[in-house]
Formats: sequence, structure tokens, C-alpha cells
Amino acid sequence: MTGLSPSTTHRLLATLVERGYVARGVGTKQYVIGHRMIHFSCSATQRSMRLRQIVRPHLESITAESGETSNLVVFEGKNVVYVDQVEGTKALRMIPGLGSTFPAYTSASAKAILAYQVDNAPLGVLFSAEPLTKHAKHTLIEKCEFEAAVRQVVTCGYAVEHDELAEGSSCIAAPIRSRNGVSIAAISVPGPTARVLHPTPERLGLLVMHHAQQVSAALGFRQLVPTVSGKTVVRREVLESQ
Repeated sequence: MTGLSPSTTHRLLATLVERGYVARGVGTKQYVIGHRMIHFSCSATQRSMRLRQIVRPHLESITAESGETSNLVVFEGKNVVYVDQVEGTKALRMIPGLGSTFPAYTSASAKAILAYQVDNAPLGVLFSAEPLTKHAKHTLIEKCEFEAAVRQVVTCGYAVEHDELAEGSSCIAAPIRSRNGVSIAAISVPGPTARVLHPTPERLGLLVMHHAQQVSAALGFRQLVPTVSGKTVVRREVLESQ
């Protein structure tokens, strides 16, 4: 699968075995994951667990107020992944389930997360294998269109997905930002387009954005805004939300 020669592959595996990242299967010639990988798995689980603990009450609050399913979403490769969820109460709901993945270029959550990154590398990876599949009539398959949608997140504070993954299905998402201001996840509210985007996207957008800002503040992020004098101050509502 890698295209490496057998000798190179064997040499790399020997190094991984020596350092505990890979092991030889008992009584077989197959290689398996080694004990050192448990450290990385536990660390990732602990980080994810802390984030879920902070976000969970906000998902519950969003669902209680809107009746829609709310999700905690992370970016992984070229996909977004649902890592926590509070099921909505409406008769017609969008419930893809925990662990579900979707192409990032069809997702409001990806737009929200990509709005605040150190560089444009993740966006470049996302559109490195063009042409992309058009899943619905409004799927953004052109990089310039998607970039414009990402910039819009900075302007209004939340991302909008309008019939981009499936016809009649839309989503609102807002970024969760770490202490250094980089987006690490998003809170999303998917649902039927007729409910999610009407009468305006702002209805759910402001709700989701408010809770995402509270989570960001809990993670140590301080939103700075310019004043008339040109100096910056900490946004008051972020401090008051802690």
C-alpha cells in the first residue's frame, strides 16, 4: 500500500518494534500495534473527554431551547467527526450518530473550524484532490467558494451550510477556540433546511455562537476587540460568561 520496498518496510518496522510502537503477533508473521501506542490513545481520550465535559451542558442548553439536535464536532483529515451529541425533540430530526464522519467541504463545522487556524494548510489538503463530488445542489466544490464561506465566519461568528451535504438538510455551526485563539472544534445544529435556516440563519446562529464563545472562554480564550482609541479590550460578554 505504501509503495515502499520490502527491505525498507522491514527496516522501518524493526525500528518501530524496537521502540515499542509495533509488535510481532504471537505465533504469526503479522505485526500489531505495540504497547507504546496506548500512551497516545489515552492522551487523546483524556483531551477529548475534558472538551466533552465542558461542552456537554451547552449542547443540552441549545437543544432545550431550540428542540434541535446539537453536536460537538472535530476536524480529522478531510472529514468532520461527531464526538458528542444531544438528541433533539422535534418529530423530524437529523441524527447521524456519534462517530459519524462527513466530507469536510460539505460541512458548516469545517468552515467554522477552518476560520481560525495558524495557516491555510488544512484548507489546501481539503481541496487537494479535485474535482470533488457534488452531494447536493449547493455543495461548494470550488476552493474559492469555500474560502469565501470560511471568511464569512469571521464576519458573523458562525458558519452556514445550506443543502450542501444532502437536499433539504442544512446546518449552523460556530467555532470553539483554544487559549491561543485557534479553532479546535465546533458546535453544530443540523436539521431540515425549513427549520434551521428560517426565518433567518441568525436565529440559531446567534444561539450556537453564544455557547461556543462561552466554551472558548472556559478554555482560556480571551476575545480582543478594537476600541475607538485603537487599543484592544477583552470582550465583556466573554468574561461575563465564565
